[in-house]
Amino acid sequence: MAPYDAGTDMVRAMCAAAWIMFFLIFKNIVLLSILAFQRRKNAIYKIPEDVNTFGAGQQQQQVVDDWSLAGRIQRVLANDAEYMPYFLALLVFTFCAMEFTSQYSQHFLARVLVYGISFTVGRYIHTIGYLIGNTYGRILGFLITVIVLFVTSLDHVYYITKGLHNLKPNP
Repeated sequence: MAPYDAGTDMVRAMCAAAWIMFFLIFKNIVLLSILAFQRRKNAIYKIPEDVNTFGAGQQQQQVVDDWSLAGRIQRVLANDAEYMPYFLALLVFTFCAMEFTSQYSQHFLARVLVYGISFTVGRYIHTIGYLIGNTYGRILGFLITVIVLFVTSLDHVYYITKGLHNLKPNP
């Protein structure tokens, strides 16, 4: 029986976590795409300005429809709470993976900066679009957010899996 190798076991655990995060993010992207398609197809929109932007349709009624600035801010914060944990977890895992995959990629800082700045810009565009009632700004910010999450997750899965595959067990 081979001796226990904690380093290899840690990389395997990081690899498993990377794949789990990827599949969770992928599931949300698929569901959000289906939801957007269904809302557009049935012309039922959640936000008042979407009715005006996309033409004939109706606003989906909710129990509490507070479209004041305070209500919009509350929705922005709730929306951020849905996306930021994924991104922050990915960022932390990317830093943790550096030690194990640095021999395979020299561009960790550049990737972290591009992903971090892009995600932050996307969230700001979404927030401003939401607060001023601009449908296209809100959609652009959302798309930037989801694309960055997907690409970051895919990048992380690729490098950590490659690192695991190329890992040489300790004798």
